Amino acid sequence: MLKPGGILIIDHRNYDHIIKHGALPNSSSQLYYQGDRIHKIKTSVLTVDTQATMVTLDYEIDISGIPFGKDQMMRITPDGREIPVSQFRLSYHPHLLENFTAILKGVFGEGAEHTLLSDFQASPPADYVASFFVHVIKKTGIEI
Repeated sequence: MLKPGGILIIDHRNYDHIIKHGALPNSSSQLYYQGDRIHKIKTSVLTVDTQATMVTLDYEIDISGIPFGKDQMMRITPDGREIPVSQFRLSYHPHLLENFTAILKGVFGEGAEHTLLSDFQASPPADYVASFFVHVIKKTGIEI
């Protein structure tokens, strides 16, 4: 429960870009995933009756230096090295920016203070494509 004056901070991927282009924005791999362990992220968009209903990201993580079983997959890096990788899949409902903002305003009311950040930036360059949108919304009103 969020009391009046409380602040909710919630982020979501830039599904608008993913659905339009079928891939993550270029900045995605280093924004949340610091380090050099991400080998590859494949993007899939499931469309049903012309509506995007699910986005799936298939990750391959470099597990060099970590003991692994003989059934691990090996991949070749762009510089020609062979590395062991671990794979996992995450699936998401693609909340578009306009729709997600409307959900928040519906819950918190039109009078709630709402700030939208692009990858934690209040004023990114005009040509910047965000990987994530961060919503900061302050609950107003009287506690019941």
